[in-house]
Amino acid sequence: MSEQPRILNNRYQLERKLGQGGMATVYLGRDLRLNRPVAIKVLHGQYASDEQFLRRFKHEADAAAQLGHPNIVRVYDIGAEGDFHYIVMEYVQGTDLKEIIELQAPLPVPRTLAIVRQIAEALQAAHDSGLVHRDVKPQNVLIDSNDYARLSDFGIAKSKQSSALTDPGTTFGTADYLAPEQAQGLGATPLSDVYALGVLTYEMLTGRLPFSGDSPLAVALQHIQATPPALRNYNPSIPPQLEAIVLQAMAKDPAQRPQSARAFAELLRLYRERGNQATMAVPSANVGRLPTTQEPADVRPPRQQPAPQARPRQNYAPPLAAQQPVPMNPSTEKRQSSGCGLWVVAILLLVGIGALVYVLMFTDVMDSITQAFGGKQATQVVPTGEPTPAPEMVEVPPLVGKSESEVLELLKSLELGEQRKAPRNDLAPAATVIEQDIAPGTKVAKGTVIPFTLSLGPAQVEIDDVTRQQFEVASDTLTRAGFKVIRKDAPNQTIPAGFVLSQNPPAGLKLAQGSEIELVVSIGDMVTFPDIIGRKRADAEAILAGRSDLRLDIVDEQGPDLIPNFDSLEPNTVVSATANGQPVENGNFIPRNSVIVIGVRRP
Repeated sequence: MSEQPRILNNRYQLERKLGQGGMATVYLGRDLRLNRPVAIKVLHGQYASDEQFLRRFKHEADAAAQLGHPNIVRVYDIGAEGDFHYIVMEYVQGTDLKEIIELQAPLPVPRTLAIVRQIAEALQAAHDSGLVHRDVKPQNVLIDSNDYARLSDFGIAKSKQSSALTDPGTTFGTADYLAPEQAQGLGATPLSDVYALGVLTYEMLTGRLPFSGDSPLAVALQHIQATPPALRNYNPSIPPQLEAIVLQAMAKDPAQRPQSARAFAELLRLYRERGNQATMAVPSANVGRLPTTQEPADVRPPRQQPAPQARPRQNYAPPLAAQQPVPMNPSTEKRQSSGCGLWVVAILLLVGIGALVYVLMFTDVMDSITQAFGGKQATQVVPTGEPTPAPEMVEVPPLVGKSESEVLELLKSLELGEQRKAPRNDLAPAATVIEQDIAPGTKVAKGTVIPFTLSLGPAQVEIDDVTRQQFEVASDTLTRAGFKVIRKDAPNQTIPAGFVLSQNPPAGLKLAQGSEIELVVSIGDMVTFPDIIGRKRADAEAILAGRSDLRLDIVDEQGPDLIPNFDSLEPNTVVSATANGQPVENGNFIPRNSVIVIGVRRP
């Protein structure tokens, strides 16, 4: 195999090695054309001769390049030079999440939730586009100095499935984060990514992986068969409610997991908003104090006729039963019990207080979580004097895209309650529903509160000055800010081709996201070809004679062999033209001082 070039395709310069994996080496590089830093992933040589692998690799990389999400590392280009196949990606200054875990875990709960929710949003965007990541792991999550997370390496894991799990030097995904169905060879789905994200959350909160073994195969078998240890075995300060959510994401049966990455993020959001007070009774030596929640959202019961006889309140259990602690051996137990009478009393008091707060708070938290996802959690039976009548069920209607007034009327007609969550900016018109927490078609009891989010309309964003920038850079800047870019070409004698001459509206103004911004782009020292096709020969010659920036060379008289509609044209009518040998039409831009040949109908 030939020596690796330092500049790929005369555009991407390799500056220094950032890291190396089983499939590729990643370099810090520079795009010489756009003068910006990039990350360049160069595949290892053994893959260069695997045509099937390369086809799948390119297909998945192309698909990943279409993903436009702020929490996904952008793919700029895919290419090859000789035997070297590469991907050019956005360069993120920071570190990967694995390094953060190794140095700082267990991470504080608020920080963990903030990072995991960003990863979940990235996965949801990919899943909505039909792409499953298949290799979610902390090494593929890049974190900048502001704890902004970006997910990378989309599509690589799928391409790697061409190799078996037991092939030397290869893995089927990454065994530490492998969903049971993947380990069984059933193929990956979006819920496999949810499982891996659950394992990643487990590791962030505890500093440990749920399963370990002497080989990837041994770890994969545990994902299929073994029950993960409770998180609180390793970090007792983790709130039980949060532990239950993480273990639910790691359910062996995909049907028992949150049914999307967004659903998992929503469980964490609901826990954060409504469950953090319960954590105050739990000792938090390793976990930072949770911030105060926002004011409660506007929640109203359904407007309906006088209610029937009240039913007893249902107390929802957590999504997964808490795991039993790992048993200690007798010697360890004896050492821990000696000389600790006062500690035992203190711990019993804390446990008693914690249990009381847990009973009071956990019910409300899990009620909200259960309602938001269709009431699938197990319920405790509350003894009463008479059997409790089954609640009347209705289907949750689709709300997204409807106006607030339409939604309120619709929910009222179905005897469902409403909860307006904090509105946010969106491209949808103001007061339009942009998200609902309970999926349309889900059956819920009458009286269930349906949370939904309204749009505030597009955000107002200040326009950057992108004049004198290359069009690709300027367009990228404005697109990232949420604007639509319209290109208009114009000649210019001093500004090189491809650079922005002007923008409209100008920089400094504030516009709603989604608005159009016109960029006038230089096409270099060009002139406009005059409007002579269709005119008489004498008129055309006179017009060209008056143009110092063009030179008429030949007038070609043509017959019916070259002019299909010869008989319908008047003699000496200009029917065609070329500039420097290339066909040209009225109004086209052509290089200054071009040599012109015109074709006319012969007399």
